[in-house]
Amino acid sequence: MKDVIICCEGDTEELFVERILAPYLEQSGLSVILRGMKGVSSYKKIKQFLVGYCQSYPEALVTTMIDYYGTARLMKDFVSNEGDIYSRALAIEAAVEKDLNRLNLMFNLTLHEFEGYLFSNTAAFEGIASKSQLAELVNIRRRVKTPEHINNKYETAPSRQIKGVIPDYSKRQDGIEIAGRIGVDKIALECRHFADWLAKLTAWAKDGSQ
Repeated sequence: MKDVIICCEGDTEELFVERILAPYLEQSGLSVILRGMKGVSSYKKIKQFLVGYCQSYPEALVTTMIDYYGTARLMKDFVSNEGDIYSRALAIEAAVEKDLNRLNLMFNLTLHEFEGYLFSNTAAFEGIASKSQLAELVNIRRRVKTPEHINNKYETAPSRQIKGVIPDYSKRQDGIEIAGRIGVDKIALECRHFADWLAKLTAWAKDGSQ
């Protein structure tokens, strides 16, 4: 087993990794060490946090679950408006890796935030949503190419759209339960950037390459 340290922006991401993603990655030969960042208020904080773990665990791979939504503004020097959302996310990730210059860092952004993944299968909301609410969630999903395209404006971020439909929605409880019902494989099938991250982690588990 190889160690991978997953640095999570918030509590919801931590629970997702602990309960759902870590057991999945163990099947690929990865032992997950979870580290919470308790928010990302500045790029300086992100940099110090990641460099510290890269130095402390030189044999482990250090990666991240940090929202693209809200975070890109902290990295204005790395942001490009060219290309699609995937190109822009990859450009930021590559720029951060170059800036930190750590061979054991795999910087990863979540498009656009964790709640986007829940649109991989809106039927999984059954149990906390009425039929009319489920229909509204389906309509939100149909308006975009993939769940990762549910965008990063304040009014239309995935979590706010869910709360707009289901006012009692709880990120920590409902969000994790829904993600568990959907499963990692289905999320990866619907979310290309997430799938690419998993593929990179699996490749590293096999031969140590990124």
